[in-house]
Amino acid sequence: MRNGLSVWALLSLLFVVGASTAATNDSAQTLDAKISNIVKPWMQKRGVPGVVVEVYSNGVPHSYYFGYADIEKTTPVNGSTIFEIGSVTKLFTSILLAQEILQKDLRLNDPAANYIPEFQSKTKTPFNKITLRHLATHTAGLPYSEPGTVKTDREALSYFSRWQTRIRIGQSWAYSNVGMGILGYVLENKMHRSINVLYQQNILTPLNMTPLGTTIPLIYEPYRAKGYNRAGDFMPPRDYLFPAAGAIKASGNDMQKFLRAALLLPGTPPNIASAMKLTQTPFASNGTYRQGLGWVIIPLQRLNDVWVLPKKNSSLGPTPAVQLSSLETQYNARAIIEKTGTLDGFRSYIGLIPATQSGVVVLTNRYPTMGDTTRIGHQLLLAASR
Repeated sequence: MRNGLSVWALLSLLFVVGASTAATNDSAQTLDAKISNIVKPWMQKRGVPGVVVEVYSNGVPHSYYFGYADIEKTTPVNGSTIFEIGSVTKLFTSILLAQEILQKDLRLNDPAANYIPEFQSKTKTPFNKITLRHLATHTAGLPYSEPGTVKTDREALSYFSRWQTRIRIGQSWAYSNVGMGILGYVLENKMHRSINVLYQQNILTPLNMTPLGTTIPLIYEPYRAKGYNRAGDFMPPRDYLFPAAGAIKASGNDMQKFLRAALLLPGTPPNIASAMKLTQTPFASNGTYRQGLGWVIIPLQRLNDVWVLPKKNSSLGPTPAVQLSSLETQYNARAIIEKTGTLDGFRSYIGLIPATQSGVVVLTNRYPTMGDTTRIGHQLLLAASR
């Protein structure tokens, strides 16, 4: 038996719903049914132990908790359960960058080498041409991840100081944990604080989120969800070479607060709202969708009261891309603005349609097939937007 996944009968019995609106409200009841009808069959089909769904529908928050954080202990998922959010971390890193841009302490077109001493000594490094904009939009030509021989920050900086790209910088989109990780180094060097301290001071504390970031203090360990891989085996927590690319931990309660800020709803701290809007502005395009700072932006058409979603290319690249002109870098509320996160034991999704003040966060503690969580996220988001 693989860590108790055969106890699916227990999982299918547990369904807890919390909503900020009264249970007697017809629209809330309809949304509750939609969410349940989407999530519960998907969990059963994919063997997902636990799921959190945080929703904003027309500016109103709703929370849904399904299944278990720990199968062996039958610990139910709730709003305080802590998940690994994986690459959704990149949004937090991008907000830090946007705050510095808006304060004019950094510029998007600054070469990355300006802020990485290890790169400055290498005259032929591509980082003299790779800008902060390239790093944040996955158009730097960097690989998806570091080689297996690289284990420490020092080794990473030494390796990439000698690295040469085979892709034309700025003219190709290729998803890269390395690029966002190096952007994290830039921010640390510029602001003289660790990336985790920056997350806590600039984002988590102002949004009244749990003070976790890239770590889980001992007092919060009981709330940590266990992660299970595709085979159903428990995946122990691991360290990250590039924490700015994927190391943040957060609960459903936390991500509801982040989702509210992502929708730019009233009450969002001004310095976070302005930075968030900048991150959701497109700066590059690969044809089917546009790339913001961290966020993917998918334009929508509305036909007969239904949002029409174009087919998204799920490839990690490289694919041809163009940098958008200043006239094209305009915030568009009539779009799905989204990001996914993937780890061996967790999947996450955040998506929003600002025009309808609707958004969704999905946190799971199992790794289903690629694209699965995005498809569920789209279904939930479109249900919340109607």
